[in-house]
Amino acid sequence: MKLVFVNPHPDDAEFTSASTIKQAVDLGWDVTQILMTSDEYGTNRNDFTGKRIRAIRKHEMREAAKAYGTNPDGSSKVKIIWFGEIDANLPFNRDVYLRLKKILIDLKPDIVIGPDSFFSLDLHPDHKHTGWLVYIIVKSMEPSKRPMLLLYHSSNTNFFIPIKDLWIHRVATAKHRSQFSPLFNKLLYPLRKSFYFKRGLKMGRILAEGFRRVNFTKGENEIKKLRHKIIYLFEMRMFNNFSEKLCHPTPKELGLIEE
Repeated sequence: MKLVFVNPHPDDAEFTSASTIKQAVDLGWDVTQILMTSDEYGTNRNDFTGKRIRAIRKHEMREAAKAYGTNPDGSSKVKIIWFGEIDANLPFNRDVYLRLKKILIDLKPDIVIGPDSFFSLDLHPDHKHTGWLVYIIVKSMEPSKRPMLLLYHSSNTNFFIPIKDLWIHRVATAKHRSQFSPLFNKLLYPLRKSFYFKRGLKMGRILAEGFRRVNFTKGENEIKKLRHKIIYLFEMRMFNNFSEKLCHPTPKELGLIEE
């Protein structure tokens, strides 16, 4: 089996799906994470913004991948593909669509996991664009060859994977030290446990990671329930003009984009 994650930033899979990754690796599955950006604005320190934090985030991601298992040579069993776009500046256009589609077709995954851009719990522009791209690409594939599509960060979960090892969440997330302090990670563990327990009530009071399984049926992405509408409007308001507020100095001023 081949499992492919398409993530906007390093740590997205660790924060949402660490147990799923660990179980897939333990089963001997081929697991790949495609990172659309390298989190070049993932810091509050201006002297770290840009190439410096990019190098840090790539190192952290490589270490997090090793948390799920390593090969005899010390390399991680989880493969990493850096797509190369800039944090908060991931385009939603034909070029990115075609490049990402080629990668996914070449990988021939059985399951693809990415963010939900329709019933979203995180409408960061990179999450939104990644989710749309993944959805459209998988939908464009021939139905008989189409991989299963699961979406995380969804307010409309309908597919649950039991958590066999919740500790892996803490271990893998801890590798992203620039984003999560040891104290924060320690405090997050019991909160995460109660959150997953609540999500897993639909499965009979067990801890579970929740996803929205896409069936590509008419109207499945329409937001009809009041609860989903309120969440979506809240996210839209929170992330309105997010890129413009975040990207200072600009990618060009940081030397991330050539003239």
